Amino acid sequence: MKNLGLEIKERYPGIYYISGKQALFDTQIVVTRQLDKETHRTLHVLSKHVKEEDVRVFIREAVQMSEPGDRNNVDAVLQVSVSANKEIYEAIRKCDKVMCDALKELMKEDFEETKQETLLEAIRNLMETMKCSAEQAMAALKIPDAEKGKYIAKL
Repeated sequence: MKNLGLEIKERYPGIYYISGKQALFDTQIVVTRQLDKETHRTLHVLSKHVKEEDVRVFIREAVQMSEPGDRNNVDAVLQVSVSANKEIYEAIRKCDKVMCDALKELMKEDFEETKQETLLEAIRNLMETMKCSAEQAMAALKIPDAEKGKYIAKL
């Protein structure tokens, strides 16, 4: 590929880097079937052909991560993995309470953010359609006093 101005290097089994003058930006390509399962377990769960046990190990390890940066990475991997392997995640959710609770814990921030966005939209809708104040809208939605400030700040 050098004659096209591109350089492709395999830095690890299954992980390729593309760079060069013709590349708009450096790119990484991950071929999940070529990955070393032990070294790149997190990337392995991105595959459409992941095994249920690999997902379970990933979930257990992800719950133990506590750094904010780690959580963001886990969320990104989890979203891709779930969309590629819905059946496996659904089976785990239905038959394994511990794993289900772990998934809920991993996605707690996403659930909270979605809840807040939904409530914020409901407040705006009530204010517009019922011609009421933000306080009246939040009272109608039974939003606790302790949480009202964060919604007022976003209106």
